[in-house]
Amino acid sequence: MSHFTYDKISQYSDDVVKQIDAKSGKIQAINGKTYTIDRKSGSTFAKFKAAVLKQDYDTATNIVKESQFEILEPPKGKFTREERRTHKGNTKKGDKWDELGWSEIEKTKFSVKNLTINTQQQEKITLKIIEYVLGSNTKPWKSFAEMYNAPRSEIKKIYKDLPKLPAWWANFELQFKIISKDWSEFPNSRYKVYLYDGKGSFMKYISDLVVKDLNLYSQKDSWNPADIWLVESKKIQNDYIKELNAIADELGKDDKGKYADDEYKSIRDINILLKRAYNKKHIVGISLKKSDGEHLHYTKFNLQAKEKDQKLPNVQFDKIKLDCSYIESSHKFKSKTSQVFVTDNGDDAYKLSYKSNTGEGKIGNITYEFLPSGTAAAQLGKVPKDKLKEWLEDQIKLFNIKGEKLKVEMPQAVNLDTEWSADVEKLWKKKVAIIKKNFGAFTGLDDFVKNLKHSYENGGVSNNNSSMMQMVDFTWILAKLKEQDNFIRFLTLCFYFAQKKGIKYNFGPFGKLY
Repeated sequence: MSHFTYDKISQYSDDVVKQIDAKSGKIQAINGKTYTIDRKSGSTFAKFKAAVLKQDYDTATNIVKESQFEILEPPKGKFTREERRTHKGNTKKGDKWDELGWSEIEKTKFSVKNLTINTQQQEKITLKIIEYVLGSNTKPWKSFAEMYNAPRSEIKKIYKDLPKLPAWWANFELQFKIISKDWSEFPNSRYKVYLYDGKGSFMKYISDLVVKDLNLYSQKDSWNPADIWLVESKKIQNDYIKELNAIADELGKDDKGKYADDEYKSIRDINILLKRAYNKKHIVGISLKKSDGEHLHYTKFNLQAKEKDQKLPNVQFDKIKLDCSYIESSHKFKSKTSQVFVTDNGDDAYKLSYKSNTGEGKIGNITYEFLPSGTAAAQLGKVPKDKLKEWLEDQIKLFNIKGEKLKVEMPQAVNLDTEWSADVEKLWKKKVAIIKKNFGAFTGLDDFVKNLKHSYENGGVSNNNSSMMQMVDFTWILAKLKEQDNFIRFLTLCFYFAQKKGIKYNFGPFGKLY
């Protein structure tokens, strides 16, 4: 048996109401019995249904938190002694017999699909909010709900079940409120171009320029994470595109698509131009993160006049969490996530999470992402693998300067040994020893090599062990960096790489709404 929780009311209530009505009030409870719900005017169900039909799920939630559905008939079947005692004298058909709470309804009788909103839908909705509020064709909406429920609502076309996702609804409601009343960063009625992506959009142009035409990055977000671009006019966009094309035309003939005399000059020139566009409010790139529904923040990145004006202090290391626990019966390692905990100049706490990115039947590479670990509000983002790999491999070359012959590569699934051997075992033992020397003991680390051998003998390289090997390997690299006094520098780079922050690291200018 499975019961409902209050946080799922928005996703299941439509179906519950529909089924109760279709079956003349009958519904099964988690005790296996079937009850008949009172649906008359004034009943809890009638009030609940009215709120659900209006898609007012906050009200619907409050109704069933404060009251229960009245029941007209006793359940069919034999009563237990306790039921006879509790309901004695109140079991006649047509009488109020008892009450049934939301959390007492049998959930398995409903097959509602879990609702999710994808990143593109999120970004399109925010862009529509900004267009409606700041655009030259501003509508007189008084609230996000009024805008969402308006005739021919474009936001409803993007995601028709948005009211069923209360956390996302609160996020967009807050965006509407702040942007329409308090957001002094951008003036009303200034922007006329609100293309998300595709032909004619600035997003497509700038993405193709840095990734395809100039071959500077493997993906646009590794340079500039802006999800939407505000453009003052098509003419201004075309003027900037002409200047950006001129930068591309000055490239040397080398196959990397970078200036022959300075491989990063092209992206620096692009950043200078986009910085000018942002400061003049001509073209503005904005990165979007989900808010907490109560506070909306806006922070600008990489817009300082000079590189030296941007202060990027080192992070402070706290601890590492690595759990190598092994489940012998299933031949797999339990943990899929490890973390390095740091503080931002002694203030906010964050963690570099390096974790599995492996799907069912697929062996993938671990990912690296900075997340808040305390009260910090900022969601920093993923560390771009191409930039991390580029910098880390430069450092890895330094690892063998003392005659060591350890195989050192960026942790990737393709680099894992396909078969177990004495040499493989010896290598992992060395790595474990270096981790313990520099960071101390971790749960299951002493038995890691023995357990890894057992896992190999029962399936080779698989989902059972690939992520753990990469996480241990990355922890070993951190240990090697610590031995060379490069550990804090590396963590600091990851910290700013995750934010795409740093003029000196050639990240582009943008604002972040979160």
